[in-house]
Amino acid sequence: MARPVGQGIQTKKLISDKAKVLFEQKGYTATSMEDIRSFSQISKGSIYYHFKSKEELFLYTVEEASKEWRGKWEDQANNVSTAKEKLYLLGRFYASDMQSPLSKTVSEYIGSENLDNMMIENISQLIQPEYNVFLQIIEEGMRTKEFKTSKTAEDLAYILYSTLTGMSITQFLGYDEEKFYKLYNAAIEVLLYGIIER
Repeated sequence: MARPVGQGIQTKKLISDKAKVLFEQKGYTATSMEDIRSFSQISKGSIYYHFKSKEELFLYTVEEASKEWRGKWEDQANNVSTAKEKLYLLGRFYASDMQSPLSKTVSEYIGSENLDNMMIENISQLIQPEYNVFLQIIEEGMRTKEFKTSKTAEDLAYILYSTLTGMSITQFLGYDEEKFYKLYNAAIEVLLYGIIER
């Protein structure tokens, strides 16, 4: 018997939504496919029909969260006019996002797997949509002459992306939420103005 149109998509989304809750609560490593089956009340066969492995399910879940983040980002970015303002807004966005439980599981996922070619490709696909946001802002600032630099837009985007994602470690160092946001703001200032007075 054929499935009704859209039922497969709804089931896939339900599996992903339930898995997201578990990944956020337990982390990537401690969550098993059996945990997901039990929590979602969806048959093992149906889960494996949509996702070949826990890794595939996790990557899909993160990708869906990334699409949601991108949509929210674009809504907010449309409210500011300069590339500089967008960088500060992006800093606030990242400070907020890095405190989300799912974001914390991404670094756990990266640390839990052996870095083979497939893994590197998966990580690249994970970061590419967000990196593109950084790149677009830097390119816009260079195009409008807000940013004057001899560095390439690609290099600056990777520096900024690495800085903001790497700063998530500060949430484990006892920084309260207000100080956490201020640090992200300061990171944007350092990128824009440097630390050497001229």
